[in-house]
Formats: sequence, structure tokens, C-alpha cells
Amino acid sequence: MDPAAFDCGEYPPDGGPGWEVDGEFHPTNPKLTLTPADWDMLSIWQACRPRPGRIGGMAAGIIPASTHLPQAGGVMDQAAIMLDALDAMDRAWWSMQKEE
Repeated sequence: MDPAAFDCGEYPPDGGPGWEVDGEFHPTNPKLTLTPADWDMLSIWQACRPRPGRIGGMAAGIIPASTHLPQAGGVMDQAAIMLDALDAMDRAWWSMQKEE
């Protein structure tokens, strides 16, 4: 799914019927339904994702392992609900990448 497809106003610029996201049809731009809290969560998710080319840890050269955590401390100091939310966002991101 191309993020640019949502970079428009309320209605599709091509005059089409709308957007389909995860099997759900939206006649108006679903991007416009996001709340400030949704945008905050997106910002946290983006900050916590490994950056391209930043490889570290024992898996250096194989798996991107260098990343930031949303709160101070290590993995065990993080709220489980936050880590679960970040994982759900990662899985959604990767499923969209596989579709392309």
C-alpha cells in the first residue's frame, strides 16, 4: 500500500469510490480519521524502529538489532501493552510490504 495514496483531501483524487484498507472499504480518506493520539503513537513507533544500516548486537550483519525503546531502561522496564502495540504496528507494516 502506497502512503502517497492517502496524501490528498477527503476524496480520492482519481474520482474513484474510495480506499480499501485490510479488507475494509472507506469512502472518505481514512487518514483524516486519525486522532492526535494516533499520530503520537505513530511517532513513537517510528522512533523505535531500527534505522536502515544500523546493525548491532551479536547478530551484527544479519539482523537489525539497534533501536530505541519508548521509555527509559531495558526491555523488561517497558510496558507490555506498549511493546505489544509496537509489535502489531510492525506486523502490519511488514504485511503491507509483502503485498507490493
